[in-house]
Amino acid sequence: MKHLEHFFDNIGRAITSLAAVIFVMLMTITGMIFFSHTLFSFVFPASMEPWEKLAATWLMALGWEFTVLITTCNTRHINKHIPLIMAVCSGIIVLFFIQAFDSQQPLLTIGQRWFVGLLAATINYIYAELFYSKWSERSEQQAMPKKLAQTESNLVQLQSELVQVRSALDQTQRTLTERERSLKEHEGFRKKTESELTCGHCKTLQKNYGALRAHKGHCKQNPINKIII
Repeated sequence: MKHLEHFFDNIGRAITSLAAVIFVMLMTITGMIFFSHTLFSFVFPASMEPWEKLAATWLMALGWEFTVLITTCNTRHINKHIPLIMAVCSGIIVLFFIQAFDSQQPLLTIGQRWFVGLLAATINYIYAELFYSKWSERSEQQAMPKKLAQTESNLVQLQSELVQVRSALDQTQRTLTERERSLKEHEGFRKKTESELTCGHCKTLQKNYGALRAHKGHCKQNPINKIII
């Protein structure tokens, strides 16, 4: 059962691959070369030498169909309406080749031939769009490893920057903690100093120890000074 699933998977991948699109497109263009050659043979003047006419018709047919092929393969570089115009021209070539403009034929025959011409034009246009889409998909798939490598490189860089930011943040936190500790020590020292420089009688803060001693000597709240008075 697994072998059967694998077999159908391979068929599915082959049908949906770019190679399948190119293969069928080349078959279509090869058939159209004979249509174009026959049409050019009818149109080119009989005054040409047989070898000249033969060479000219084949070269023109090959040139036209390869123009269609190259235009189809490079849709992304040209106006989006060009493939549609090329497809319509290919359909008209088929109509001339199968004599779809002969009004002496039964209506059913004319309808069938017009249908074939429209079918050829539709196939050419569909494959132009399909080839462009598959080629874009293939280009994206080929670019995916490079994009992935770039993304991984960016991720590594971001991780490195994150480590640096975290390290800087930790350093800032340590500095902040150290400053908070130093500030608390300074505040404790300030309060202790202010307590020592405050008169115990009138609670007046003095500038220094000398001023405190001088102040206590004549502080009105000092019991000793009250007794002397």
